[in-house]
Amino acid sequence: MKPTDLNSFNTLSNLVGKGNTLVVQSTRMDFETNTYVSELWKRTNGQWKSFKSGTNNFSNPKFGNKENTVFYIKTNRSVQDKSSSKKILSTIHMQEGRSIDTIFEIEGSISSYSLSKDEKSMYVITGEWSKEFKNIEDKNSEPMYYENLPFRFDTRGIIYNKRAHVYKVNIQTKKFTKIIDGDAKDIISIESLVEGEKGLVLSFDQYNSKGTMLEEKIGTIEGSKIKEIYSQGSMGNLFYYEDGLHAVGMRKRFDWPTNTTVLKISNTGKVSYKYRSFDRNIVKAEVNEAILYFLYEDSGKTLLRDGTNNIDLINSEVTVKDFAFNDEKTYVVANSFSNPDEIYELNNGQLTKISKANEFFTKKVKTWDCQYERIDTGKSKIDTWGIFVGKDKPTILNIHGGPASQYAFTFFDEFQTYASAGFNVIACNPRGSSGRGHDFLRDVCGNKWGVTDMHDVLTSFKSMKKEMGITNKSDGIMGGSYGGFMTSWIISHHPNMFKSAIVERALLNWETMVGTSDIGIGFPEMYLLDDMDKNINLYRKKSPITYASNIKTPTLILHSQEDYRCPIEQAEQLFSNLKRRGVKTAMLRFPGESHELSRSGTPNHRKQRFDHIIKWHKDNLT
Repeated sequence: MKPTDLNSFNTLSNLVGKGNTLVVQSTRMDFETNTYVSELWKRTNGQWKSFKSGTNNFSNPKFGNKENTVFYIKTNRSVQDKSSSKKILSTIHMQEGRSIDTIFEIEGSISSYSLSKDEKSMYVITGEWSKEFKNIEDKNSEPMYYENLPFRFDTRGIIYNKRAHVYKVNIQTKKFTKIIDGDAKDIISIESLVEGEKGLVLSFDQYNSKGTMLEEKIGTIEGSKIKEIYSQGSMGNLFYYEDGLHAVGMRKRFDWPTNTTVLKISNTGKVSYKYRSFDRNIVKAEVNEAILYFLYEDSGKTLLRDGTNNIDLINSEVTVKDFAFNDEKTYVVANSFSNPDEIYELNNGQLTKISKANEFFTKKVKTWDCQYERIDTGKSKIDTWGIFVGKDKPTILNIHGGPASQYAFTFFDEFQTYASAGFNVIACNPRGSSGRGHDFLRDVCGNKWGVTDMHDVLTSFKSMKKEMGITNKSDGIMGGSYGGFMTSWIISHHPNMFKSAIVERALLNWETMVGTSDIGIGFPEMYLLDDMDKNINLYRKKSPITYASNIKTPTLILHSQEDYRCPIEQAEQLFSNLKRRGVKTAMLRFPGESHELSRSGTPNHRKQRFDHIIKWHKDNLT
């Protein structure tokens, strides 16, 4: 796979089913327009047909009460950018047979929508300019006056002047009322909304009383008011199951890092665990025919489980991304290490492919499978993956972000592209990663930060390289976010181990991150287990910038200019240090991009990023 192949494969999402029909959203890159093309495909009686495509983007399909009634969001693709000066027109349409009706339209963004229980109404969550800011003509040049943090948020941009609202829309008459006014209640975002027997419940974000961070709350809608029932946790994916309200998340926000799990929320705000003994990270839950299903991470796999009967429905080396039901059948969107997304029918633990979303890609492009080992490092057992290209080829060690995330049995364009460029690839899930339980997640906190994880990364890398029979000693290292932290941490503590390094969107200085990151107040305390004002020495001790003067490795520094998670000042500090000391280095900045450049940045920037990474490693390793 080459960088030029990025536009050749489709990613699938938002799978829905009813009767004998499935609808799925398919998204791919378009280099020519430098946008993402999002279409809907429909399967009826075993046959797939294009359902919605063209010059607009179509997303978030939902079935109505009839099998031939489908709702979806339409957005003009030409204005889907991050410029605050452009008007984004979003509409919700209903298609019944061949008849198409516009249900709701807004100049702004539609975050999500849901149908009422009687399916006569629709609840629409929108993001719009605040009342004071809406009528300002030149928004880009307007001075920004704000009193709370964060005033900006990664991928969402400036947020202090935006508010979230809920509209109730009569599907037949198209008339709507704003039932939740985000301006009046200072609601920054709404994560989830669900209708129960006693009305609507939503999870939403407001600034806390100090104005230092966003606080996630759960509340019931009573008229035009919100009755808050819980405010200490971090929850979304609201749903009703058995006798009450449930959510996926954490009971206390400062419990992080820990597993996200299914929680039950009483009418009085008491929160209890649904699966106390299930020590894995649950990422999505849904009820179908009175059975609770959920996706969870397990040692590099993401699997589907019947939570009502405590049965795994699949236990293969795959990543299940989504699931849906129709005609008493179960369908999943899944991929594996060497195969991108397809839709499968799941029956008795076996997957039968029913789509050809990436048939053209798999015929055209060579992909690589992996060698997997669980390596005993002496202090831990670490899931490790490798792509073997040749024993005499250089090797790149990849380190994931988070750290509470996982490398997986999943189709990953990064690994495929580096292998096709002629590099052996090795990656692992050190302590601190998800998919191995609560204790494993927390085994990097406090003074363990940079200690247990570095041991796992380096020990598993050396063992895997030996296991694969690689004799070439030219090794490179790279990672983004936390992976960028670990890359710079390793090359500053082991300056002669690697011949090439790429530090991407990295956390490099805890002290300045506190003041500049959108999660700078909260996240550092969660991992370092102390407050900066009380223990500044710990923050400096655990920052790679403190040891940057030890670095000798040729280092390329990649960063997005609108990265608000690990702001670009982090990268600038390291680049300045290396340049002052004459270390071979370069900095690559991507305008208009966020922390998510490698996953959802503009197509041409993603391609250019790969071109620079491959060139840097080739120049320094071959």
